[in-house]
Amino acid sequence: MKRQPTPLDMLMAEQRRVRESCRVQEQKINEDFKFIHDHSGRILFAGISSLFFSKRREPVENDEKKETEEQNPMLGMMFKNIPPLLWEAALPILLRWGVGRIGNLFRRRAKR
Repeated sequence: MKRQPTPLDMLMAEQRRVRESCRVQEQKINEDFKFIHDHSGRILFAGISSLFFSKRREPVENDEKKETEEQNPMLGMMFKNIPPLLWEAALPILLRWGVGRIGNLFRRRAKR
């Protein structure tokens, strides 16, 4: 005669199953990160070279043109996040320069 599992037993079994699933997923993610770390130079070079040296596609009709445009990354789309980063870097420099200029206006100059 088999006894029916209690809610606590079911909860503990579910907990073991979830922990095992998390362990397997963590192992897969660690393997992916290790692969990326080991091959980061090649991946970076391949991405840059495919960006600048991609094969030209033959002209297609209007219906197929939209699909081809979606497949080709545009250089502008790749660097769309650069202007905000440049602004963040340039803002402190501009503020320092501007404050220095305003400070020079109010300083007394030594008479010669």
